[in-house]
Amino acid sequence: MDNPSAGDPYVDNQAKSWGPRPALLWIAAGLAVTAAAGATWFTLSGDGPGALLFGVASAGLAVAALHGGVIRPRLKADRAGVVVRTTGGALEASWPLVQARLVSTRRLGRDSQTLELDIAGDEPRLIVFGQLELGTDPADVLEDLNRVRAG
Repeated sequence: MDNPSAGDPYVDNQAKSWGPRPALLWIAAGLAVTAAAGATWFTLSGDGPGALLFGVASAGLAVAALHGGVIRPRLKADRAGVVVRTTGGALEASWPLVQARLVSTRRLGRDSQTLELDIAGDEPRLIVFGQLELGTDPADVLEDLNRVRAG
């Protein structure tokens, strides 16, 4: 007899992870290199303010690309709980300590959603994830988290 849930993508809900999209990180790295070339050009042409502007842009883009690569995956969930990676290390929390919710905000005529993880314990934390950090819509991540938690 065939498995009735063979086509269901959520049958294997052992673990899921989310992080910045690799393509976005490569674009940021490429722009950092381009801005560094611009800084070099302006330095050689004697334009100090232009060199400074491009230098700061290059450094900022390089830091963003490096940070995004180091923290991948930003959020990971399995049956035991969640792991949140930061530049300072990983924060692990079991499901009884985690409360996840979706928050919608309207600013300047634009709606945006964030995923909030409220983690209880000795050092309570509120961690807010946007679409860039997760690589996908926060509402979809919340659905996946609830499936993994129930799993």
